[in-house]
Amino acid sequence: MSTPSPAEARDALTRVREARLNAAESLRTPWWLWAAAGAVVALPLAANDFGSAVEAVTNLGFGALAVAWVVAGRRSPRVAAASGALHRSALPGYAWLPVLLIGIIAVVVEHFAHPAVYRVLTGSDMPAWIREHPYTTAALPYAVLSIAVGLLFSAVLRRMARRAAIR
Repeated sequence: MSTPSPAEARDALTRVREARLNAAESLRTPWWLWAAAGAVVALPLAANDFGSAVEAVTNLGFGALAVAWVVAGRRSPRVAAASGALHRSALPGYAWLPVLLIGIIAVVVEHFAHPAVYRVLTGSDMPAWIREHPYTTAALPYAVLSIAVGLLFSAVLRRMARRAAIR
């Protein structure tokens, strides 16, 4: 076995670094996944405007969707690729973090800010469609916030992977 020259070793290391940088750049969650997460966060809240039966069905669907997304994505590489998630073989230990953060933000905002928002939205100076559907109106900022958290997490994860690839 021959020892490579210093120039050949540098070329090989450069190719490895470029491959790692390409892999870091390809670590990108599809935009529609965060839009879906925003809708999933907003739907249970908006269902309050349409009665307890719709609320119960929405909450059951929300739970089933969360379980299916996590379980199916980890079990099947095909499902993981279709949903934009990573299969468990490539899943870093903290990939569940954005989903947890979106849930925590929704609960905190619901608990602390919702009573004040509800009072403002049901005030007499609001348009009729807002007074009739205050939960749906209040759900829209939750959806936008969850999309922002997801996109921010994707950018941070990609930056961390890029820094690791540069080393």
